[in-house]
Amino acid sequence: MDKSNIKICHLSSVHFALDTRIFYRMCNTLSKHYKVTLIAVHPQKEIKHNIQIIPFRRYHNRVFRVVFGWLIMFSKALKINAKIYHLHDPELIPCGLLLKLLGKKIIWDVHENIAEDIFDKPWLKNQKLAFSIFHFFEKKACKYFYLLLAEKSYEKHYKDLTSNYSIILNYCDLTFFKKLEQKKYDQGKYLFYIGIILENRGILQIIEAIHILNKQGEKFHFHCVGELYNDLYFKILNLPYYFEIKDQLHFYGRKSLEDGYALAKNMNIGLCIIWPMSNSKESYPTKLFEYMAIGLPIITSDFPLYKSVVEENKTGFCVNPFSATEIANAILNIHRDAEKSKQMAEKGKTIVENKYNWNSEIPTLLNVYSQLLNITK
Repeated sequence: MDKSNIKICHLSSVHFALDTRIFYRMCNTLSKHYKVTLIAVHPQKEIKHNIQIIPFRRYHNRVFRVVFGWLIMFSKALKINAKIYHLHDPELIPCGLLLKLLGKKIIWDVHENIAEDIFDKPWLKNQKLAFSIFHFFEKKACKYFYLLLAEKSYEKHYKDLTSNYSIILNYCDLTFFKKLEQKKYDQGKYLFYIGIILENRGILQIIEAIHILNKQGEKFHFHCVGELYNDLYFKILNLPYYFEIKDQLHFYGRKSLEDGYALAKNMNIGLCIIWPMSNSKESYPTKLFEYMAIGLPIITSDFPLYKSVVEENKTGFCVNPFSATEIANAILNIHRDAEKSKQMAEKGKTIVENKYNWNSEIPTLLNVYSQLLNITK
């Protein structure tokens, strides 16, 4: 059977089109077998990596996005007339239910433990109501959709709601990162972060750690790729020591994955400082595997799951995410021990290649699609 003309469509009203999991892993893998369309937040319509990208407007008003975004997405999705629609946001569940009524196969990709995550969102005024509404739609989704879970920890929640699920972890695509890896580790003073820039990503603690290091005569530079939201930007500006260290802070804004990690070739330590939230403690941060793949020693939060990757494999240090002092000490420990930091860099690359590799997840993804399309080998 010729699968290359079978249309499948990925939908996201929240994520940018070039999202790591959605575009570089899911869509990129599937485009080698199917005709893939992606409707997501993007500036223009284009074809990239043989994937047709259709732009979806990013609605900053969350209430409007949740109430009406799915309906706008439905009208766009209907025009594609795909066999399978692959949803990446819980707020698109109503869109998926309508498509299901039209006889389409629906996959819901669960990126996070949404039920627990609701209570970690301070902007939600009525969290209990939001949880009740979500739980209603979640039960419908579990009844009519096939679920893909991005973490093993999500299974304990969903296995009682449905048996139609598979786990596909956010491991690293080595094909992409091999060309970005550092061939020789350098003992410089350049710290690197890529991703969403929120206060709960330890940004203020990292900046305070840089201030602490300055007082010790160690001048480090923090290079940060991602969207810096205004409320956090103003908090940074109001730090009492901001003007002392402002020339050491480099914010590049949002960049593509290629352009963002191109900067990392000149960096020395990868930072992944995340506060202990319900969802974060049991979820792998994709950055851990990406930093290791390109040969950066890592400093991350001291959660047991993170320790099982970083400390057990000796690829970096785990610290209290609220302690700027611990972050500063870990930075110095890596910087001052040239031999150990080089070993961390090499061990990171090796462990990603042998264990935390996207290639191990591809058979599961392709098998799910084959089953839903009733394709036999």
